[in-house]
Amino acid sequence: MLKSNHSPYDRLTQLCELVVQATPERIAADLPALYSDANMGAETLARRIGAFLDWRKRGGFEIVSITDETDLQIDAEIRFPVTQDHWRLRLILDGTASAKIDELLMGRAPLPKLQDDLPDDRIAEHFISYIEDLGAHSLFSGAVLIGRHGKVLGSTAVGFASHEYQRVNTIDTRFNVASLTKSWTATVIIRLIEDGKLNLSTPISDIVEWSDRPLDRRIEVRHLLSHTSGLGDYFGKAFDQISKDKLRGIDNFLALADTFEPKFTPGTEWSYSNIGMMFLGKVIEAITDKSYYDAVRDLVFRPAGMSTTFFPHLDEVQQNCASGYGYRWTDEGPILMNATHAWAVRGAPDGCAFASLADIWAFSEAFRTGKLVSSEWVAEMTTAKPDLGSPDYGYGFATLPDDVVYGHSGGLIGASANVDMTRDPDGWTVIVLANDLSMRTPVIKARQLIGVKVQERDDAQTNMPRAGLTAR
Repeated sequence: MLKSNHSPYDRLTQLCELVVQATPERIAADLPALYSDANMGAETLARRIGAFLDWRKRGGFEIVSITDETDLQIDAEIRFPVTQDHWRLRLILDGTASAKIDELLMGRAPLPKLQDDLPDDRIAEHFISYIEDLGAHSLFSGAVLIGRHGKVLGSTAVGFASHEYQRVNTIDTRFNVASLTKSWTATVIIRLIEDGKLNLSTPISDIVEWSDRPLDRRIEVRHLLSHTSGLGDYFGKAFDQISKDKLRGIDNFLALADTFEPKFTPGTEWSYSNIGMMFLGKVIEAITDKSYYDAVRDLVFRPAGMSTTFFPHLDEVQQNCASGYGYRWTDEGPILMNATHAWAVRGAPDGCAFASLADIWAFSEAFRTGKLVSSEWVAEMTTAKPDLGSPDYGYGFATLPDDVVYGHSGGLIGASANVDMTRDPDGWTVIVLANDLSMRTPVIKARQLIGVKVQERDDAQTNMPRAGLTAR
């Protein structure tokens, strides 16, 4: 190793200074002197500018502690003052005399436990105030609700449902809820099981036929519900090339799949599968003799009191629906883009229904209290299935380690959503709906305020070699 005038701490300090002063011009001018050639070649300048501007908006890097340092590496915990979230940061130098940053790795760190045990209404007040501050800094666009033991304690909405027309989000706005839809699909299946029309061990090949491609008889209903079928996804070259106005139903999506061969023995591993959810939709149609959309309306939406939830055709005029937004990365800075049609014109069993806070709350309460399926099935659906290779997912519901929270999340360009229902501490429900990809930070904050005592899976360091980018 060549002797350098710059220690890892020096480079970390320079990085922090650049974040605070970040402009597209400043980033373009200063990064080549800070990052190695290999690092610079691994990501576009436009993406780097987007990351630095996002970090600056969050208040810059505030160093909480240095956890380790060697001649070539420094590990630190940092905090974003505006969002209050904590991240682990690892900075690795390239070992040359110039001592440039060769790798920058970041991942969420647990938020510190709050000192005070606040009453429920004060927790809700803190959360709502936090969301409104995020909105004031353009760091969240959407609506949230927090409640406990069946009582709504607070709700609010921030940001724009339409940037084009400056129409603000409200607590009644209907948002694309992404993969929250999967829990509703699973609930329909369990209702059909309760009615004796199928069971968890039913092979899907006994119910569904698909073109000239036979379905593996080893794939059972339980495998589709728990994402342990081994089926892949429909994302790929065909999806990228198809006009999204062609995607309006289950068969349209399944036609994009390269294969229906499981990539592992069903029931031995976990792999998130949108194709699996599509086949559950086909099962529902075969058994009910209705379209999936009519069946989920009749068996979930109406019984739960979800009066405004639906699957709109997004190329038709719709009332009170938030448009979705994302960014195009450029060397002059990120450009806001309307992403409403980035995924498909209509949702399906795997995602992208539109719903309001009130309707998501109605589902959560109806499900939690056993009004949609029995309390025994609520427990079964919301308990992980390690015996099937699924350590953190039940039947249509995800779980946090130690089984303290169950619910579901989802996200795509232009939409992100999350529902948490807690067991420890008990009785909390937190709903976060966004018309961009900003839902994650509010979810983490709510868990801190409530006192969820678990380190999340995504707290581990996220390896982003050479890129210097952060995911929300």
